[in-house]
Amino acid sequence: MWKVCLSFILLIALPISGAIGENVSISNPLTLEQCIKIALRQSPNIKSAELDLKTSNFSVKDAKASFLPEINANGQYQFSDRTDIGLEKSNYNAQISASIRLWDHGKRRTALNQAKANERSTRSEYDRVEQELIFNVTNAYYNLLQSEKLIGVYEKLLEISKNNVEKTKLFLEKGIATPADVASAKVQQANDELALINAQNDFKLAKARLANVIGLDKDAPIEVQDDPDYKIYMESSLIKHEISLEDSISKAIQNRPELKSMRDRLDSLEWSLKQAKLDRLPVLSADYNYNFLFGGGTPPNSNVDNSWNAVARLTFPIFDGGVSKRRQQRAEISIEQSKESIKEREQSIALEVQQQYFNFERAMKSLDIAKDQVENATLSLNVTQGRYDQGMTIFIDVLSAQARYAQAITNQVKAFYDYKIAEKSLQKAIGDLRIE
Repeated sequence: MWKVCLSFILLIALPISGAIGENVSISNPLTLEQCIKIALRQSPNIKSAELDLKTSNFSVKDAKASFLPEINANGQYQFSDRTDIGLEKSNYNAQISASIRLWDHGKRRTALNQAKANERSTRSEYDRVEQELIFNVTNAYYNLLQSEKLIGVYEKLLEISKNNVEKTKLFLEKGIATPADVASAKVQQANDELALINAQNDFKLAKARLANVIGLDKDAPIEVQDDPDYKIYMESSLIKHEISLEDSISKAIQNRPELKSMRDRLDSLEWSLKQAKLDRLPVLSADYNYNFLFGGGTPPNSNVDNSWNAVARLTFPIFDGGVSKRRQQRAEISIEQSKESIKEREQSIALEVQQQYFNFERAMKSLDIAKDQVENATLSLNVTQGRYDQGMTIFIDVLSAQARYAQAITNQVKAFYDYKIAEKSLQKAIGDLRIE
């Protein structure tokens, strides 16, 4: 009993402490690609989409099977006033039957094409679910990195505030500063301590959100690797992506999974319309039966032996109360509705791409602006601190310079990760978000 319980506990603990899937372990810091791979294995939405894809594939196989003959075998036990109840051969007979459709004006081919169109639509829907998951993981991943960087920012600011408190106390003893300066320095220190606590809480929440998105327990001890572009940005500048708005919209209209799915559904509806038209045409089929009479018959039918028969059947639909005609009309209406839906979706996608494109442009421009702000704010803070140390300015100027510096370095961190998220948002809007 204890062995069973222990094994059960180990199985539950494995996804948190060990490996998840092939070559992915949370015991080491995870890259964005690894987080996405874990999510793709764990996500219920992905698993559901995979099952839908399998189901649509079965429909294609069923449609292909309609081209093959259908073969059945059956046997029976009988008795009557001429046959006693028992195990005699005369109590048994069996039959093998086969049927095949010889000619149906292309109904089976139409049904197969319709099933294939539905399968393509399902595959496009799977791509949509996959890209949505990739974006959610990416967003959570960069939010976690941003919150982690902001902790370092507020720790640095708190260290500056503590130094200012000690400095103002020393200047107060020398008669250079006033008690108000000391109080102001302590207020700023308290504000920075509170900001650090908030940043630490945001970091914990961001880690829980990432764990949740990739399908792990919220308390899973996951760590992530920083984006290598961050170091490049801090040391020099990022290589910026150049793509025109027109190209972005054109690619989106071509690539968006939901548009592909809608077009495939339209294709399916058009095949459905053709099927409705073909239902009003005749069908040629053939049946074959072979009977086994194990007993060879009983008197007075002792000459009865095994037998077979074949039938060719041509079926003409004559009257069905207008059902087939209304089926055709419904298919025509559905096709028109689908075309209008596609037009509406194309317009909304074009607007979405435009919005994400402008957001991406703004995020790119913000990178250089944020970097310049940090350089200027750092210079201003150093100069103001130096002037204050020499008694050439008042402490309120130091606090103002410190506030500008704090805002600048905070903006720089946010600008980088906003840029990365905006980049992925544009890729998602274009329909080209994949694992790199």
